[in-house]
Amino acid sequence: MKTVREYAEPMAAHIDKSLLEAEGVPCEVLNENLLYASIFAGSNYAIQLVVADDDYDRALSILNAAVVEEPLEEPAETEEA
Repeated sequence: MKTVREYAEPMAAHIDKSLLEAEGVPCEVLNENLLYASIFAGSNYAIQLVVADDDYDRALSILNAAVVEEPLEEPAETEEA
């Protein structure tokens, strides 16, 4: 198993996990529960997204190609008659 990315928040890891799984790449999120233990123990556990060695390059390609949408602009104000 190889670590594709590390995260500070579980939500980001699970979003990327769903992107990979949608493309047929099996993956796992590790150390998710250790994050909360690290707050109290003073340790720094990174949440990891891991894939099989053979899927590593494909997983990187998928995650790097993922488009991050820009936030919607505020609607233009209209004058009322």
